Amino acid sequence: MTALPSHVQELADRVATGHGVEVLELALRGQGRGRVLSVVLDAEEPVEADVVELVSKDLSRALDQADPVAGSYTLEVSTPGLGRPLLTGRDFRRQRGHEVSIDRDGQDEEASPVQGVVVDADDEAVLLEVGGSQVRVPLSEVVRGKVVLPW
Repeated sequence: MTALPSHVQELADRVATGHGVEVLELALRGQGRGRVLSVVLDAEEPVEADVVELVSKDLSRALDQADPVAGSYTLEVSTPGLGRPLLTGRDFRRQRGHEVSIDRDGQDEEASPVQGVVVDADDEAVLLEVGGSQVRVPLSEVVRGKVVLPW
């Protein structure tokens, strides 16, 4: 991965914010003609495809004008996707109302995996609805969380 000038992050943040989303990840990968400037967008609500397209067009224009990255590259704007691991309170808050599975750290019964619907989350724990009751899972115990797909 190639280091990016801070100006690239500033441009990406400004464009994304203008469309009500934020830059989750920004990276320049590859070498020579195969370089890809990857921008991953996220928001509290799911990011619609038309927003991704608008950010891509506006960011492409802004990068062409400012020209902060030497050489050629392909701009790739996307969202994290369902396979992205859930680790933080923010990750889990974005999944409110959706079923998730959480692998927990530890050796005892409390450390077994748990699956349920996200009720809420903060910077300390995620609250799940599991079989009619609520289960609080401290984020410090979360090894990996993932969205359970309905199919």
